[in-house]
Amino acid sequence: MPFMHGTMPLRRTFFYLQQGKIKFRDNVAVFSMGYHRKGEGPLSGAKEFVFWHWAQLQFHNPNVQLVKDMDKVITPYAKAFLKDGREVLFDLEGLNREEIENELIQTLGKTELVVKRESLEKMAALNPASFGSGCERQCMCEVQGQHACTALLHAPQVMTGKWRWNHNLI
Repeated sequence: MPFMHGTMPLRRTFFYLQQGKIKFRDNVAVFSMGYHRKGEGPLSGAKEFVFWHWAQLQFHNPNVQLVKDMDKVITPYAKAFLKDGREVLFDLEGLNREEIENELIQTLGKTELVVKRESLEKMAALNPASFGSGCERQCMCEVQGQHACTALLHAPQVMTGKWRWNHNLI
C-alpha cells in the first residue's frame, strides 16, 4: 500500500491529530496561509508548518475556514480574518515551524485556562446519566439494558404500584 510509507501513516492517526496545540479563539473566522512549495532556507518554515500542523489545525478548529495559497506568493505569510472584520497579518519569512506555531498560539490561540474550562464544561454537559429535554437522551428507556418505556409498552402488573397493594387475595 503506497500510503503506508513515509510520514503519511503518522499524520493520519487520531492520536497525532489530538496532539495539536493550536486552538483558535472563537472570534477567528478564516485563517489563510500563503507559502511556496519549493521554498528553501528561510522560506521552508511555512512549508514544514503546513505539512506537519495543517491537519491538526483542521481537527481542533472545525468552525474556522482554513485556506492554503500555494505557489502564489514569494514570501510566506499567514492571515487571520476575525468575525468583527479585523485582519491579523503574520510575516513568516525566516521562521521555522516551531516559531510559527508559538506565534500563532500567542496571538490567536486560546489560553490554557480557557481550554481547560471548555473541556470541563463539555464533560459536565455530556453526563451519560442525564436524560430529558436538552440532554442526549429524551427518556431513560433509550439506555441499553433498561426496561421499555411504559408510554410504548404496557408494564407488567407486578411492576405497577397498584397491583402491589390492591390485588385481591383469594
